[in-house]
Amino acid sequence: MAKIETYSTATAAGTDLLVGTDVNASNATKNFTVQSLFDAVITLPAYQDDAAAAATLVAGQLYQTTGTGGAPLNAAGIVMVKQ
Repeated sequence: MAKIETYSTATAAGTDLLVGTDVNASNATKNFTVQSLFDAVITLPAYQDDAAAAATLVAGQLYQTTGTGGAPLNAAGIVMVKQ
């Protein structure tokens, strides 16, 4: 195997694979997708709107909409910053 610095640099896509160790499977070496790593690390809480987010978040924290808010927040998954 060549030295790591000899490989070209690329922009990661969600379907790209990373090599890692699955500690829940006797430390088996496995491939993980970039998207699965992102999903495991970044989980945003969901709220109807900024007022509902105020119950647990402070200004500057991220959350996503549930889709039950009034327009334009009537779509689930809109990433918002608590004001």
